[in-house]
Amino acid sequence: MKHVIYCLMILFVMACRPTSIDIVAPEYPDWTVIRAPENKTIMGVWGDLDNTLLISTLSAIYRSTDRGANWQLVLKQSIGMFNVKAYRDTLFTLTSLVNGRYLTSADNYSIDDGKTWLPYRRYNPMFELTNVVDNSPAFLSINPVTTTSGETYRIRRQFFPDSTATLGSFRTPGVITTTNRRINLPVSHQLESLYIDGKNRLYITGSDNVCEEQPTFRFCNGGRGVVYISKKPIP
Repeated sequence: MKHVIYCLMILFVMACRPTSIDIVAPEYPDWTVIRAPENKTIMGVWGDLDNTLLISTLSAIYRSTDRGANWQLVLKQSIGMFNVKAYRDTLFTLTSLVNGRYLTSADNYSIDDGKTWLPYRRYNPMFELTNVVDNSPAFLSINPVTTTSGETYRIRRQFFPDSTATLGSFRTPGVITTTNRRINLPVSHQLESLYIDGKNRLYITGSDNVCEEQPTFRFCNGGRGVVYISKKPIP
Protein backbone atom coordinates (compact mmCIF):
# COMPACT_ATOMS: atom_id res chain seq x y z
CA MET A 1 0.00 0.00 0.00
CA LYS A 2 2.82 2.39 0.87
CA HIS A 3 4.44 1.58 -2.47
CA VAL A 4 1.21 2.48 -4.31
CA ILE A 5 0.88 5.78 -2.42
CA TYR A 6 4.53 6.62 -3.18
CA CYS A 7 4.01 5.99 -6.90
CA LEU A 8 0.90 8.15 -6.92
CA MET A 9 2.82 10.98 -5.25
CA ILE A 10 5.53 10.79 -7.94
CA LEU A 11 2.90 10.95 -10.70
CA PHE A 12 1.27 13.94 -9.02
CA VAL A 13 4.57 15.84 -8.80
CA MET A 14 5.36 15.09 -12.44
CA ALA A 15 1.92 16.25 -13.53
CA CYS A 16 2.31 19.52 -11.64
CA ARG A 17 5.78 20.23 -13.00
CA PRO A 18 5.62 23.31 -15.27
CA THR A 19 6.10 22.64 -18.97
CA SER A 20 8.49 24.53 -21.22
CA ILE A 21 7.15 27.99 -22.02
CA ASP A 22 7.55 29.17 -25.60
CA ILE A 23 8.85 32.73 -25.35
CA VAL A 24 8.79 33.29 -29.12
CA ALA A 25 5.75 35.48 -29.77
CA PRO A 26 3.77 35.25 -33.03
CA GLU A 27 3.99 39.03 -33.45
CA TYR A 28 6.53 41.73 -32.67
CA PRO A 29 6.39 45.43 -33.59
CA ASP A 30 8.56 44.84 -36.66
CA TRP A 31 8.12 41.11 -37.28
CA THR A 32 5.58 38.40 -37.94
CA VAL A 33 6.77 34.97 -36.79
CA ILE A 34 5.65 31.58 -38.08
CA ARG A 35 6.67 28.20 -36.63
CA ALA A 36 7.56 24.88 -38.21
CA PRO A 37 4.90 22.16 -37.99
CA GLU A 38 7.51 19.72 -36.62
CA ASN A 39 10.40 19.90 -34.16
CA LYS A 40 13.03 20.83 -36.73
CA THR A 41 14.91 23.92 -37.84
CA ILE A 42 13.50 25.76 -40.85
CA MET A 43 16.35 25.78 -43.36
CA GLY A 44 14.69 27.77 -46.14
CA VAL A 45 11.55 29.61 -47.20
CA TRP A 46 9.99 30.64 -50.49
CA GLY A 47 6.83 32.47 -51.53
CA ASP A 48 4.69 35.15 -49.97
CA LEU A 49 3.24 35.26 -46.45
CA ASP A 50 -0.06 36.60 -47.80
CA ASN A 51 -0.44 33.92 -50.49
CA THR A 52 1.50 30.67 -50.78
CA LEU A 53 4.42 29.92 -48.50
CA LEU A 54 6.81 26.95 -48.69
CA ILE A 55 9.31 26.00 -46.00
CA SER A 56 12.02 23.34 -45.86
CA THR A 57 13.02 21.43 -42.73
CA LEU A 58 15.75 19.64 -44.71
CA SER A 59 13.88 16.33 -44.90
CA ALA A 60 10.47 17.81 -45.79
CA ILE A 61 8.75 20.59 -47.70
CA TYR A 62 5.59 22.09 -46.19
CA ARG A 63 3.06 24.37 -47.87
CA SER A 64 0.71 26.94 -46.31
CA THR A 65 -1.87 29.30 -47.79
CA ASP A 66 -3.07 30.81 -44.48
CA ARG A 67 0.01 32.61 -43.16
CA GLY A 68 1.43 29.51 -41.50
CA ALA A 69 -1.65 28.65 -39.43
CA ASN A 70 -1.87 25.25 -41.14
CA TRP A 71 0.75 23.29 -43.05
CA GLN A 72 0.45 20.58 -45.67
CA LEU A 73 3.32 18.12 -46.11
CA VAL A 74 3.92 18.13 -49.87
CA LEU A 75 7.31 16.40 -50.15
CA LYS A 76 9.42 14.18 -47.91
CA GLN A 77 12.69 12.40 -48.67
CA SER A 78 15.93 11.21 -47.09
CA ILE A 79 18.13 13.49 -49.22
CA GLY A 80 18.31 16.89 -47.55
CA MET A 81 16.54 19.80 -49.25
CA PHE A 82 18.04 23.12 -48.21
CA ASN A 83 15.52 25.36 -49.91
CA VAL A 84 13.05 25.97 -52.72
CA LYS A 85 13.77 28.38 -55.56
CA ALA A 86 11.79 29.55 -58.58
CA TYR A 87 13.35 29.56 -62.03
CA ARG A 88 11.05 30.92 -64.74
CA ASP A 89 7.69 29.21 -64.16
CA THR A 90 8.97 26.22 -62.17
CA LEU A 91 9.87 25.59 -58.53
CA PHE A 92 12.88 23.45 -57.65
CA THR A 93 14.20 21.89 -54.46
CA LEU A 94 17.97 22.33 -54.05
CA THR A 95 20.03 19.73 -52.20
CA SER A 96 23.52 21.26 -52.05
CA LEU A 97 24.86 24.38 -50.39
CA VAL A 98 28.18 25.94 -51.43
CA ASN A 99 30.14 27.87 -48.80
CA GLY A 100 26.96 28.33 -46.77
CA ARG A 101 25.80 30.74 -49.43
CA TYR A 102 24.71 29.37 -52.82
CA LEU A 103 22.23 26.59 -53.57
CA THR A 104 22.95 23.99 -56.25
CA SER A 105 21.75 20.58 -57.46
CA ALA A 106 18.05 20.61 -58.38
CA ASP A 107 16.38 17.43 -57.16
CA ASN A 108 12.60 17.88 -57.53
CA TYR A 109 10.36 20.25 -59.45
CA SER A 110 6.81 21.60 -59.25
CA ILE A 111 4.71 23.42 -61.83
CA ASP A 112 1.63 23.95 -59.64
CA ASP A 113 2.96 26.34 -56.99
CA GLY A 114 4.38 23.59 -54.81
CA LYS A 115 1.26 21.42 -54.49
CA THR A 116 2.83 18.38 -56.16
CA TRP A 117 6.43 17.44 -56.90
CA LEU A 118 8.24 15.16 -59.34
CA PRO A 119 11.88 14.03 -59.49
CA TYR A 120 14.04 16.31 -61.64
CA ARG A 121 16.30 14.27 -63.92
CA ARG A 122 17.19 16.77 -66.63
CA TYR A 123 20.45 18.69 -66.90
CA ASN A 124 20.20 22.42 -66.24
CA PRO A 125 23.51 24.33 -66.12
CA MET A 126 21.85 27.00 -63.97
CA PHE A 127 21.93 24.62 -61.00
CA GLU A 128 25.37 23.13 -61.58
CA LEU A 129 28.27 23.80 -59.22
CA THR A 130 30.49 25.24 -61.97
CA ASN A 131 27.92 27.87 -62.85
CA VAL A 132 27.44 28.87 -59.21
CA VAL A 133 31.16 29.27 -58.57
CA ASP A 134 31.82 31.15 -61.81
CA ASN A 135 28.76 33.35 -62.14
CA SER A 136 27.26 33.57 -58.63
CA PRO A 137 23.58 33.93 -59.63
CA ALA A 138 21.90 36.17 -57.09
CA PHE A 139 18.61 34.28 -56.99
CA LEU A 140 20.40 31.17 -55.68
CA SER A 141 22.01 33.02 -52.77
CA ILE A 142 20.51 32.49 -49.32
CA ASN A 143 23.09 34.55 -47.42
CA PRO A 144 23.53 37.35 -48.33
CA VAL A 145 20.48 38.62 -50.21
CA THR A 146 20.13 41.93 -52.05
CA THR A 147 17.12 44.24 -52.30
CA THR A 148 15.91 45.96 -55.47
CA SER A 149 17.63 49.14 -54.25
CA GLY A 150 20.97 47.35 -54.03
CA GLU A 151 21.21 47.03 -50.24
CA THR A 152 22.65 43.69 -49.13
CA TYR A 153 21.62 41.82 -45.97
CA ARG A 154 23.73 39.12 -44.35
CA ILE A 155 23.33 36.94 -41.25
CA ARG A 156 25.53 38.44 -38.55
CA ARG A 157 27.90 36.16 -36.68
CA GLN A 158 28.91 37.19 -33.18
CA PHE A 159 31.83 35.07 -32.01
CA PHE A 160 32.32 34.20 -28.35
CA PRO A 161 33.99 34.43 -25.94
CA ASP A 162 36.18 36.68 -28.15
CA SER A 163 33.94 38.97 -30.22
CA THR A 164 36.87 39.93 -32.46
CA ALA A 165 37.47 36.33 -33.58
CA THR A 166 36.63 35.07 -37.06
CA LEU A 167 36.70 31.35 -36.25
CA GLY A 168 35.16 29.24 -33.51
CA SER A 169 31.82 29.32 -31.70
CA PHE A 170 29.38 32.04 -32.66
CA ARG A 171 25.79 33.14 -32.19
CA THR A 172 23.56 34.78 -34.80
CA PRO A 173 21.69 37.69 -33.20
CA GLY A 174 20.29 39.06 -36.46
CA VAL A 175 21.39 40.55 -39.76
CA ILE A 176 23.79 43.26 -40.90
CA THR A 177 23.72 45.35 -44.07
CA THR A 178 26.43 46.60 -46.39
CA THR A 179 26.11 49.99 -44.69
CA ASN A 180 26.84 48.29 -41.33
CA ARG A 181 23.27 48.69 -40.08
CA ARG A 182 22.48 45.96 -37.56
CA ILE A 183 19.04 44.48 -37.05
CA ASN A 184 18.75 42.15 -34.07
CA LEU A 185 15.89 39.72 -33.53
CA PRO A 186 13.87 39.80 -30.27
CA VAL A 187 15.18 36.41 -29.07
CA SER A 188 18.14 34.17 -29.88
CA HIS A 189 18.08 31.58 -32.69
CA GLN A 190 20.52 29.74 -34.91
CA LEU A 191 19.82 31.53 -38.18
CA GLU A 192 20.08 29.60 -41.44
CA SER A 193 18.98 31.60 -44.48
CA LEU A 194 17.51 34.84 -45.85
CA TYR A 195 14.89 35.52 -48.50
CA ILE A 196 13.23 38.63 -49.95
CA ASP A 197 9.73 38.33 -51.42
CA GLY A 198 8.10 40.30 -54.21
CA LYS A 199 6.96 42.95 -51.72
CA ASN A 200 10.55 43.51 -50.56
CA ARG A 201 9.92 41.94 -47.16
CA LEU A 202 12.81 40.16 -45.46
CA TYR A 203 12.39 36.55 -44.31
CA ILE A 204 14.87 35.07 -41.80
CA THR A 205 14.78 31.32 -41.14
CA GLY A 206 16.27 29.50 -38.20
CA SER A 207 16.04 27.18 -35.24
CA ASP A 208 13.92 27.20 -32.14
CA ASN A 209 14.76 29.77 -29.45
CA VAL A 210 18.20 29.03 -27.97
CA CYS A 211 18.11 28.93 -24.16
CA GLU A 212 21.69 27.91 -23.44
CA GLU A 213 24.87 27.86 -25.51
CA GLN A 214 27.49 26.80 -22.98
CA PRO A 215 28.39 24.48 -21.37
CA THR A 216 25.52 22.42 -22.82
CA PHE A 217 23.63 23.68 -25.84
CA ARG A 218 19.85 23.40 -25.64
CA PHE A 219 16.69 24.85 -27.15
CA CYS A 220 14.03 26.40 -24.93
CA ASN A 221 11.21 24.32 -26.38
CA GLY A 222 10.78 21.19 -28.46
CA GLY A 223 12.89 22.43 -31.35
CA ARG A 224 10.31 23.92 -33.74
CA GLY A 225 12.07 26.26 -36.15
CA VAL A 226 10.97 29.77 -37.06
CA VAL A 227 10.65 32.26 -39.88
CA TYR A 228 10.75 35.97 -39.05
CA ILE A 229 9.05 38.14 -41.69
CA SER A 230 9.49 41.91 -41.69
CA LYS A 231 6.15 43.73 -41.52
CA LYS A 232 7.40 46.53 -43.74
CA PRO A 233 9.46 46.46 -46.94
CA ILE A 234 13.16 46.71 -46.22
CA PRO A 235 15.20 49.54 -47.76
